[in-house]
Amino acid sequence: MTHKMTENCISCATCVPQIHCPTGAITIENEQYSINPDLCNSCEGYYEQPQCVIHCSISSPVPTQAKKGRYKAETRTPTSSDLFPNGKHSPFASSIVIWEACNILTQRGSLPWKVNAEGKLIYQRSIKQGQGSISFSLKDVRYSSKTINDDRVITDMPEMDIRAACMHLIYAAHATVIDKPWEQEFVIDDQQIERYLGLEKRKDLSKATKLSLIKNLAQQPCNITTTIDWPQQGRINAFSLSEGQLWHILDIKHHFSEDSTGCKHLVGLTFRVKAGLW
Repeated sequence: MTHKMTENCISCATCVPQIHCPTGAITIENEQYSINPDLCNSCEGYYEQPQCVIHCSISSPVPTQAKKGRYKAETRTPTSSDLFPNGKHSPFASSIVIWEACNILTQRGSLPWKVNAEGKLIYQRSIKQGQGSISFSLKDVRYSSKTINDDRVITDMPEMDIRAACMHLIYAAHATVIDKPWEQEFVIDDQQIERYLGLEKRKDLSKATKLSLIKNLAQQPCNITTTIDWPQQGRINAFSLSEGQLWHILDIKHHFSEDSTGCKHLVGLTFRVKAGLW
């Protein structure tokens, strides 16, 4: 059974290297990615699982023939406890870092981004009347030299789904119930995320489309970095933190189900996540 690209492909090129496609089946024509069915064999004889699906940032490749019937239940990695224990509410870590990251994920280019002395795109908030500051940046962001009023920078922001802000708050809720979230990790899977985001109600989306969306949303909060220069406030001493990610995805486990023809279909995702030092 071979695989094919879907219309969700974002041309990230992670599937192109031979280590990720041992048969060289992935081709690029007019900036469009496709998989040559004459060369693709779903990595049979090379790997146990199709590597293009695993390494694609949104798991865009799917088998050429859709899976028929129900998905077979399989053993999964145990996850952290579900949020919303009473079905309505769940506590979460609330701080200026959390709220400003929400602003970034929802307002994006509408915020007053500037370029610092190192040439990096920065969104900065003053702390305690300028005695300190907290700065945010995005990994791998291109920007132009154009400016508008108040030296604000016109930039080509990466596409971010507003639902990524919900993922950010989901991570914050998990971090709340951990003693040392900067040292300990938590585990969350696609089934939990699907419930939290209400995607189980989207009957118009296929299983593959939902998994692609979830994988994309889960990684977007991890693109935000922060640098903190915090002034002394009461009994809390001043401190500084060098630039670091808000969240780290330590591992993504891809769960596959094999059909009667031997083709492996992606049926689930499990994420191991840890908070940054902030």
